[in-house]
Amino acid sequence: MCCIAIPVVVGLILFTTYGSYFNKSNELAIRGGSNMCWVAEIYEPLVHNGLTQGLEIDQFYNDVPKVDKKELSKMRRKVVGTVSCKNHLIMENSGWIYRLAVCPKYPFREIAEHLIIRVLENAYDNQLFTIETATSECDESIREVYLKLGFTLRLVYHKQIIGNTLKIMKSQLGIDPFEWNQNREQIKVEL
Repeated sequence: MCCIAIPVVVGLILFTTYGSYFNKSNELAIRGGSNMCWVAEIYEPLVHNGLTQGLEIDQFYNDVPKVDKKELSKMRRKVVGTVSCKNHLIMENSGWIYRLAVCPKYPFREIAEHLIIRVLENAYDNQLFTIETATSECDESIREVYLKLGFTLRLVYHKQIIGNTLKIMKSQLGIDPFEWNQNREQIKVEL
């Protein structure tokens, strides 16, 4: 009897282990959807004085700007910002903005605005119902950019960090990409 019981138990353990991995991988494949990431790059002269005040930012979605090849060879390309958007965990056909970062040497508001606009355009093209994100009380500048672009404050809550001793205020912001696209002129979004 032991000769049959031991292989059956080992077989059941292997079956349940790999079965749970299989179920989890299917769940992630179905729910995972698309994660999109965009970067903001800057082309600056090889000999650069380091001053970033008064930079003129041109927006283009191609890999290389349409300038002379000789002029382009005198420049270096540098990543100065990034943003990601993934499927919302709770709401169907919605997106969640995360990992928005801009190099501190460059103008935060302008670069962040262009990156968020790119996410909203992609959301509109893919017919997402809503785009949401969360900011903390320390991120006043990014919250102002979101509000300027038409995001609305949906929820303010306190998140506990270390037990009950430390809490941080978080703000959940959201926007409807279809409404945003219709009201671009009123929001003064230049593309």
